[in-house]
Amino acid sequence: MVTRDAVKAVKLNGGNLPQEIEAFRKALEDPKSNQISELSRNLYGRLIQPVAPQLTTKRLLIVGHGVLHYLPFAALSDGSGYLVDRYSIRLLPSASVLQFLKGRQAQKAGSLLAFGNPDLGDAKYDLKFAQDEVQTIAKSFSGAKVLVRQEATKSAFKSLGPQFSYLHLATHGKFDPDMPLKSGLLLAKDNQDDGFLSMGDLYSMRLNADLVTLSACETGLGKVSNGDDVVGLTRGFLYAGSNSIVASLWEVDDLATSQLMTEFYTNLKKGDKQEALRQAQLSVKKQNPHPFYWAAFQLTGMP
Repeated sequence: MVTRDAVKAVKLNGGNLPQEIEAFRKALEDPKSNQISELSRNLYGRLIQPVAPQLTTKRLLIVGHGVLHYLPFAALSDGSGYLVDRYSIRLLPSASVLQFLKGRQAQKAGSLLAFGNPDLGDAKYDLKFAQDEVQTIAKSFSGAKVLVRQEATKSAFKSLGPQFSYLHLATHGKFDPDMPLKSGLLLAKDNQDDGFLSMGDLYSMRLNADLVTLSACETGLGKVSNGDDVVGLTRGFLYAGSNSIVASLWEVDDLATSQLMTEFYTNLKKGDKQEALRQAQLSVKKQNPHPFYWAAFQLTGMP
């Protein structure tokens, strides 16, 4: 734990931690699961309780290691409430990213480019609420541009993306743990491109975004590499020039995500992404208490 005045370390027992996190994630992905409470308390006791008395701030920056990259810390509970009830949380994929980000200036608030429910050529991939989501969000931004269905192409993202401060992509994501550079987002095809925006594509782009929101399935996942580093879409967007990313850790509910994102952008007008996401999660939690509906999304990067 690092504060303004000191650095303190607590040695934790890592035995069976990957198995506990895997069991917790499996339970989280099932909104009917009744195992959440016990699994959540166990992980809180192992990871948070040893430093809880020293947590005097309301804002936490968490740098995970290994399997902890896949853990939704907001959903950990001490038995009386979740971590999100007391703290606003943001993440970094590795401590080294701090040096990478510190020279950047926060972008001035600008307009929004939103992609929603791209036509993927198969009705089973349609996301009706995602289309409603981007159209609702765009109403809060002067000069916003919304592209849906056949217009929501990779070519459009590559040409228009660098012109906007806020980028929002409400679509499906694909995660390949064995070939992370081939993980990406599914956009509509056109006569220029196949529509798959891969992490490899991001490394050749230059964005100027204050925030990228990936309102899609499994977009926050990455392959654990070299100990404290994660190769994933969040890392790719940070490298491409985004100051921060909001992304999900599992396949999310379409309607609940639409509600969460609408709340998030309403709260974002106050200028604090970290607290904006927390308040959006708390709002959805009132209607849907199970963490499946609200805990998947995490903020990575600058607050």
